[in-house]
Amino acid sequence: MKKFGKICWVITGAGHFMAETCDFLASAGVSADIYFTRAGLEVARRYRQIERVEGLGLRVFRENDFSSSGLVFFAGGHYEALVIAPATSNTIAKCALGIADSLASNFFAQAGKSRVPIFVLPTDAESEIMSVTPSGRRIPIHPRPVDLLRLEEMGRFPGVTVLRSPRELDVLEWPSCP
Repeated sequence: MKKFGKICWVITGAGHFMAETCDFLASAGVSADIYFTRAGLEVARRYRQIERVEGLGLRVFRENDFSSSGLVFFAGGHYEALVIAPATSNTIAKCALGIADSLASNFFAQAGKSRVPIFVLPTDAESEIMSVTPSGRRIPIHPRPVDLLRLEEMGRFPGVTVLRSPRELDVLEWPSCP
């Protein structure tokens, strides 16, 4: 598998897999710029993960901290991969339908246009999910058929790899921080 250089990592507003994603970022030492969507920042705060991510020594951007000019980093070769993890069903639907009107969906579109490999860890990948609330309570989630359909459609895009669990992040060869 290809080893990637600089990574663009987008964290959306999904509670499911939030802690696991941040665990991976903390343990893997990847060289990434982290972009929080507005909802991603809100949810990361609820799950008490924002300070943890900000303490990793990576460049961390909040959706209001930058303009769409950051999108040129894909075409210019600055980023060698895009990771959207965790990815909400809203983000998946927008990406699958070609809608680029949010931070995550714009990055997805630009990475695709620049032929940059895309890795997505969706929250709604199975017909039943056991999720954990910020208080630690386990709750069942049942994604709608339309959520699973959009994920399937997005997974057929060239250069897109759908990861089914946070454990699959470990199989990728990420670069270490310098």
